[in-house]
Amino acid sequence: MADMKVEGIEDLLVEIERLGREGSKIENKALKEAGDAVKISIQNETPTRSGKLKTSITVSRVKTKGGIKQVEVGPGSDGYYGKFLEFGTVKMKANPFMSRGYETSKSEAERIIEEEIRKGLGL
Repeated sequence: MADMKVEGIEDLLVEIERLGREGSKIENKALKEAGDAVKISIQNETPTRSGKLKTSITVSRVKTKGGIKQVEVGPGSDGYYGKFLEFGTVKMKANPFMSRGYETSKSEAERIIEEEIRKGLGL
């Protein structure tokens, strides 16, 4: 039987762990930047009367759901009535401003994520 000794494995494991943490930071930054682009696009589509709904549009912190990292973009509690505008009511036709904002910014958000990951990894 042959014996094999690997030196420096502890250093390798430390480096792999560091890259994991660094990769997570890069991923979080990319998601936040993309979320900001979607937020601006949604705000541009938001109907304004008082401006309260427009200013209530926020980007959440990075969350993990079902093993997938994500940010949520939409009205906060001050803009609770945004859902009535988005989906309509029995007495009011829908004005899907959030859907329009998302659709117009989707490719830009994807580009930002790709760019931020490349930048973070030094590529």
